Amino acid sequence: MSEEATIRRGVRNARYTTVPNHVFEDVRLSMEARWLLGYLLSKPDNWTVILGDIAKRGGCGRDKARRIVNELVQHGYADKEQEREDGRFGKLSLVIFDEPREQRDSIIGEGVASLPQTENPSTVNPSTVKPTLVNTDGLVTPESSFEREREREREDESPKTVERWLKRVGPRWPTFADDSFPEALKAALALSGAEREAAADRMADYLEVRKQVGRTKSCALSKYLAEKRWERLEPKPEAPAKPAYAPAFGPVWAAIRMRDLVTGPKAPPSPLKGWEERAIAEGTLDRATLEKGNRMRTGWPLVNGLHLAAETRGLGIHSFGPEEERLGKLCEFVPVGTDCWKAWKLEHDQRGWPWLPDPGTMGGVYFPAGGPGGLEAFEQAVRGNHDDGGQRQAAE
Repeated sequence: MSEEATIRRGVRNARYTTVPNHVFEDVRLSMEARWLLGYLLSKPDNWTVILGDIAKRGGCGRDKARRIVNELVQHGYADKEQEREDGRFGKLSLVIFDEPREQRDSIIGEGVASLPQTENPSTVNPSTVKPTLVNTDGLVTPESSFEREREREREDESPKTVERWLKRVGPRWPTFADDSFPEALKAALALSGAEREAAADRMADYLEVRKQVGRTKSCALSKYLAEKRWERLEPKPEAPAKPAYAPAFGPVWAAIRMRDLVTGPKAPPSPLKGWEERAIAEGTLDRATLEKGNRMRTGWPLVNGLHLAAETRGLGIHSFGPEEERLGKLCEFVPVGTDCWKAWKLEHDQRGWPWLPDPGTMGGVYFPAGGPGGLEAFEQAVRGNHDDGGQRQAAE
């Protein structure tokens, strides 16, 4: 008996939302982004969503919630719209779609085969359902929603809430046990929520600076809060940027691969072996064919390294910059088995380039737009601003 689990659907006796399958098959979206998109699509028009609500329901911080929203915008599942009122910027809204921007802009009836997917592309026709309009933080909302938001803000600023904050944060201050709690609470109540967050966040930094300058005695916590002494500190150094990563078979990965190919072999072909020379002399093997195979295996070490990393461990490329991103935008997704796919395979064979490994669940690979006929434009883009290094490291 097979130990693999199967799916059985239970009786749908509760409210549910219809979401196209390709939302869950689009590998560009993180799991969090797919959840948020489904969550927002389940809401009615003008549903008010604030970052705090997304963070709470998603079990994450506000910064991550903001990144997830921006991920939907980046991949075309949401558009930001800002109204203008009397020449000034008005409220900001998000328009949520169940199809990405490139699919909505494509010719009607073209399906979703051009998207990178984990399984076979969905054959469902593009949805004609009106997109969901979602209000974001600080916007004019329907009266009931506005009141709910204001009530939440009033609760965050209530004396009881601030008192709980002080009891949680205060013990980290060296003199807290001997300080006047009422004075500290009075100073905390005079601060905004953002200022209290900053005070708590920079408390350890402030104490460390005092220690470094030889001031071993700390001031009262109430004085630290009332005078906003954390604002005297140097700004916190920015967190290191997340290393860039290009997934295997994606647009940037494909651009770096094709750039290395069009700029020619980087190493000479390995010499023929003795038995190969004898077979050539006997007429059983062809010299041109053997040398072509050797050039494929040794002429492009970077490309062959990318193929090996993608095939054996499913890894892509680390450490790339704006130039590679620019070239990646010149590439398009080509599904396996299409006429365009076959044309690219023939082009590789004619040029003696190493061919791709199986892309697996990606279902295809990115190539320069326009098929082999568009390769000249891609080469011009490469040679117009190419550092000739091509030394981008494949994933370890």
